[in-house]
Amino acid sequence: MHKCIPVISLLLPCLAIAEDDSKSREWTGEGELGFTSTSGNTNSDSLNAKLGIEKSHEKWTHKARLEVLKASTNDVNSADRKVFTARSEYMFAVKTYAFGALRHEDDKFSGYDYQSSVSAGLGQQVFKTETHTLDVSAGLGYREKKATTTSTKTSEGIVMGDLAYLYNISEHAVFKEKLLVESGSSNTYSESETSLKMKINGNLASKIAYTIKNNSTVPAGTQNTDKITSITLVYSF
Repeated sequence: MHKCIPVISLLLPCLAIAEDDSKSREWTGEGELGFTSTSGNTNSDSLNAKLGIEKSHEKWTHKARLEVLKASTNDVNSADRKVFTARSEYMFAVKTYAFGALRHEDDKFSGYDYQSSVSAGLGQQVFKTETHTLDVSAGLGYREKKATTTSTKTSEGIVMGDLAYLYNISEHAVFKEKLLVESGSSNTYSESETSLKMKINGNLASKIAYTIKNNSTVPAGTQNTDKITSITLVYSF
């Protein structure tokens, strides 16, 4: 990750909060929490927590997100994942924007201690109606990762692309599909999340999500694909 620091330091000003004035919108966001615990013949615990925030200022939009997933069975860890992402977008045309983004993932069961990337590129708002929204973007970047078993670090250039689709089914239900792909010479990482959020009352909602993570190349003894099903409570602010 040390080699990423100069690049990240150049990107951080783009991720800074827009200067405050009467036209600046306050931060908005969502917090998610899911927790289960069982005891008896099998003792297990799992925690799934997410926090995402967003702020817009004139032509700028700034976003940040933190995700934590932990699970254990009979005091043996079976999942330990932390992901931080940040992204800034500048809308320079009606439906076209430039972006800068960073992503850092610690997943002890993926075969890599961490995977970190910075990227920049262009995005397009394909369509936006009261019911449907579709955004796509693509760019170039840099990634560093460290294999768990060998502690080998790999740095490489990447091509990345992502897609975000939203469908407002009704006043109380929203369907979302997100897809991210980062491809380099040594590995292609992809992640998709399909979710359905249903409003309970006021700012409170429930959400069910299905996530698929895949690394095309992983150390020996590690599976390429992880699948995560989660049910959480969501609070919007």
